[in-house]
Amino acid sequence: MPIACPYCKHRINLKAAKPGRYRPRCPKCERPFALEIPKDGVAYRAEVLADDATFANRESANVAQSPVAVAAGANKSHIFGYSETNPELHCASNSDAGDADSDPAAERESALPRSEFKGYRIMRELGRGGMGAVFLAQQLSLNRPVALKVMAKRWTSDATFVARFTREAFAAAQLSHPNIVHIHDIGEVDGSRFFSMEFVPGRSLADLIRVNGKLDPETAVGYILQAARGLKHAHDRGMIHRDVKPDNMLLNDQGLVKVADLGLVKTPALSRDADALSGSQSGLQSLPADMTGARIALGTPAYMSPEQCRDAAAVDHRADIYSLGCTLYVLVTGRTPFQGTTAIELMTKQAYEPIVPPERIVARVPPELSAVIQRMMAKSPGDRYQSMDEVIRTLEAWLGIRSGGSYCPREEEITRLEGIVHAYNTAPKAVLRTRVLQGYLGVVFFTSILLLFFGRAGWSLGVISLLVQSALAYFVIDGVANKGPLFSRVRQFLWGLSWWDWGIALAGVGLFALLLAMSGLFWMWLGFGIIGVGLAVGVHVGLDWPIAVQRREPLEDCEKLLRRLRAQALDEEDLRTFAAKFSGRHWEGMFEAVFGYEAKLAARAALVRGGSAGPREKHAAWREPILNAIDRIERARKEARERRMLAAVERARLIAEGAAQAEADRKAKETADAMIRTAEAYRVHIGASTPQAPASTEVRSIMSGASKADFAFVAPKADPLGRFISLAVGKPTRAILAAALLAACAVWAQQNGLLPGSEVQEQVQAAVESNDLGELQATAALDQSRATSPLAIDGVPPRLTQWVDSFNVGIAGLMLLGSLAFRGNAMALLVIVGAAIAATGHHLGIRTVEPISNYHIALLLGSVIALIGFRCRQR
Repeated sequence: MPIACPYCKHRINLKAAKPGRYRPRCPKCERPFALEIPKDGVAYRAEVLADDATFANRESANVAQSPVAVAAGANKSHIFGYSETNPELHCASNSDAGDADSDPAAERESALPRSEFKGYRIMRELGRGGMGAVFLAQQLSLNRPVALKVMAKRWTSDATFVARFTREAFAAAQLSHPNIVHIHDIGEVDGSRFFSMEFVPGRSLADLIRVNGKLDPETAVGYILQAARGLKHAHDRGMIHRDVKPDNMLLNDQGLVKVADLGLVKTPALSRDADALSGSQSGLQSLPADMTGARIALGTPAYMSPEQCRDAAAVDHRADIYSLGCTLYVLVTGRTPFQGTTAIELMTKQAYEPIVPPERIVARVPPELSAVIQRMMAKSPGDRYQSMDEVIRTLEAWLGIRSGGSYCPREEEITRLEGIVHAYNTAPKAVLRTRVLQGYLGVVFFTSILLLFFGRAGWSLGVISLLVQSALAYFVIDGVANKGPLFSRVRQFLWGLSWWDWGIALAGVGLFALLLAMSGLFWMWLGFGIIGVGLAVGVHVGLDWPIAVQRREPLEDCEKLLRRLRAQALDEEDLRTFAAKFSGRHWEGMFEAVFGYEAKLAARAALVRGGSAGPREKHAAWREPILNAIDRIERARKEARERRMLAAVERARLIAEGAAQAEADRKAKETADAMIRTAEAYRVHIGASTPQAPASTEVRSIMSGASKADFAFVAPKADPLGRFISLAVGKPTRAILAAALLAACAVWAQQNGLLPGSEVQEQVQAAVESNDLGELQATAALDQSRATSPLAIDGVPPRLTQWVDSFNVGIAGLMLLGSLAFRGNAMALLVIVGAAIAATGHHLGIRTVEPISNYHIALLLGSVIALIGFRCRQR
């Protein structure tokens, strides 16, 4: 059947089109639209997806009859892809049809954001809803796929809605649980707010139902149990999802269920009036005037609790229990509990009509499970399970499993896991690579010491440079190929550098290259660098690739074992504890390959707290100080971005509510600072507790503060002196001083022939070796060659350069260079003072006795002061 897209007028051929209502997608403009095909199959009606209540009611009636309902007035979307309402309906382009003029308004609404922005590259659109669109994007700094949810343009003028959107996304970003889709970052592009989320490859439970019709009760309960654990994590932290449904439960390739789309999440501190106001302006369906409450209904009608249908701003965590029961109902029966012709009718049935017990629809649903579902879906919140904990215990009891740290694996499972880890660790090529690298290190160090012993200091340094350059080359090659945690963090750190930081880094590299050229070692180091790159490529191709092939089978066996345990509804934390505890002494390498670096650290901490793991070996522990340092820097950067963003949205909200500019600025800064401090306190609190431990009242109060409009926070007083000190001892000042000191020291060393391979040293050494001088003359010549004179530059007064007369100046420059990695006025001031004493202390009256020279005392005193400064750094 040929039809025309209501947006771009593109001609489309429909295949397998049956009478009914559908939501196909145009293959040209990729916009979904509403299509109604009558029973006669002759005429059709194609409409754009509108936000008015008339279309919302008609659309909700259509979707309510399908296995999965969507929010009234909003297109269905989930973060990993768009699924057609009817899988039998397909759209195909008519190549013979011409293109009509497209609708400009529709084009603006459906247009993708620019292909690259804010460190993300847009790949394609995944879905579109009433609040905005979701895109698959590549996060450039970490080179990983993410789901990017971008707020629709029409909401950007509503400052209150934007503030609510940003606050709730910020609060949800503090959640971290294996069964919750993690929110990575929040930002702004082209005036629209966005947040990036964990990308989950796989499908939703809604897609599973569309393909299978319904699931067997054990499988369905296993999936719901995983989702309940994620929701419990949110509830323990005072958050309510309010949009629990199969579309928002994602099943990845390893059988792990993750709860997604916390766009309607509610925190305890969000006032009822503010919540109602945001909801009323969001374009979501409102209830008729004859119903009680504030007439606000946030969520999906087919899964909303009765109290949520009446007043979504007044619900508590028991509304999520009802929605989860609806979802379990759909999974075991293949249909929603209620059907209706309008969204109003559907929500009215949710509020007042009893459900048909699941065992009457599907005979193989056990009565015990049917009773559990009916209690979860009780009309009165007081008649339901009163906490997600109770739901979890009930479902676990029905499945006959135990969790919460009490999982006892069978001997067969332990034996299989041990065999898998042993096969992974003893891959022949992996053992060979360890021996090759150990032998390489031994040869390099032995050769370097031998060359130094025979007076070839330049060549000795060159051999050491071979080791360094080959290691750096291997780090880059392996990082690009395998995206390890250290390479990803370093890439993220470099991506976040400012132009000024890059300028400093490039200046440092240029200065180092100049130093090599002045010492006659540049071409030697370049040659060793080329050899090092060749060695790195050889190791990667000759050893790493075969290792990956040999380890593929153990990894696949491990994934199969984990999928089987997840199918038994084993708690993810228990599963990871099992994998860590019974993998033997060398467990970390494979655990990190399967679960990731962060999960490995959490499992290690759990084993240490348990105290029964026995001796364990750390995998690549040398990375951890570097990773911790980079994480501190990235956390500071992220907090600065979030503080600016939160202050901006709060300022806009306050101004929209009538506040004066100065008052809005003050309150916005106070609110942003308090929210950041609250989130930091929450992170520290959670990091100090066990993953299985329920959140305390303190945690709930911490998370409650993340959404308050006004905070009891005292703004810091203006500090002009501190601002002046920050400018005087900031990174630009220290960078310039470091470059000047290092350059002056290099020029002074070159003038005095102190660099390896200098002409003066070579002439004296040649004369001594040829016996052209007597013993006393040779000694005098060597002493004279070691005597130095201060730096002299033509056209510059001597009083400005005479303090450059030792290597102390270069060491002082290195102190300042190292301080650029840290923050803090006190640290910067002490390091500058220490560097000044180290470089010029012997000119300031410092005296000592032989054999210790004045230079040594000045360097020692300056180094002590600089080290005290480094201890005062801000993390």
